[in-house]
Amino acid sequence: MSRSYRKERLDELFLNELDTMLTYELNDPGLDGIAVSRVDVTRDLQAARIYVTLLEPDVNNEAEVMAALERARGYIRSELAARIQLRRMPELIFRIDRLYEQSRRVEAILETLEYASENNESPDANPEPST
Repeated sequence: MSRSYRKERLDELFLNELDTMLTYELNDPGLDGIAVSRVDVTRDLQAARIYVTLLEPDVNNEAEVMAALERARGYIRSELAARIQLRRMPELIFRIDRLYEQSRRVEAILETLEYASENNESPDANPEPST
């Protein structure tokens, strides 16, 4: 039971520290417009998967963001080691979180459905010619 609680605490601690670093401390223009959405530290503390969200997918290029994160990986890991007291700092694995993008798509679909229902139209139906 305490093992799960510790993992949840570590996930949250990593999330807060990484969010602070990315928002206020790293001055890489490739990291502008991203946010840490979640962190998953493995139970054995060997790795930490860090999911980042592109807040402006039209502006940010996934490849550039991932390259910037790879450049900053060593600095981020050493800063985390200084801030979080662990015997061994987990290996950092960065991933793009597509959940935000998918939720925006769902919202857009729901808006079209709401608009169609307000106008008594089917979103797929073609208007029938009147006779």
